[in-house]
Amino acid sequence: MVLDNIIEGINAGFYDAFESIVAALPGIIAAIIILLIGYIIGKIVGGGVRRLLEKAKTDKKIAKNTIIKRMLDSVDMTFSKLMGVLVSLFFYVVFILAAVDVLQIQILSTFVNAVLLYLPHLIAGILVLIVGLIAVEWIVSFIQNTMNQYKVSLANIITLFFRAVLTLVVIVITLDQWKIDTSIIYTFIQPLAWGVAAAIAVAFGWGFKDIVGDWAKKQAKELTKEK
Repeated sequence: MVLDNIIEGINAGFYDAFESIVAALPGIIAAIIILLIGYIIGKIVGGGVRRLLEKAKTDKKIAKNTIIKRMLDSVDMTFSKLMGVLVSLFFYVVFILAAVDVLQIQILSTFVNAVLLYLPHLIAGILVLIVGLIAVEWIVSFIQNTMNQYKVSLANIITLFFRAVLTLVVIVITLDQWKIDTSIIYTFIQPLAWGVAAAIAVAFGWGFKDIVGDWAKKQAKELTKEK
């Protein structure tokens, strides 16, 4: 009697498990199909973005910036390849979310949805970092050339500090995009930025002192000749 009850319980358990598998089978098949479609689309779109950036020769342009080049080389990546991977990853996560929704697994759906919402911030942060560092190089180069042209004292030191502050600003903006708290960093950036601005103003003023003096002497000589 007891043995019969045990056997009956085991049979009922197997039957319930079999019914659950059969009931879930259409959802599992649909999820697999969705994942395959997502993988194919992600590969195609990501590859297309990579090839488009390669044709635009963005890798060569970005390689001129030594900081970005070192960062990309450290992970064995080019800019076009990185963008292609990120775009592919975005599509993968979208289709993974769709597949998880079909399976109706709430915990996984919540997690994948959180990842999907964060991905645009990750991509935007990377773009801000790369574009920002390129802009820093251009601005610093322009300032250095201008100061060298007017023979401003301590030009190299000023541009070094200027580069450091601008790079720090770019990093902070990037961290903001990545939803990382940067309130502590801001307390250091503001006084540092004012200090660098004051140093540049003093240096330019000191450099222009001689230029203005020479110009005034030249004008005085011309006036004397006219008389």
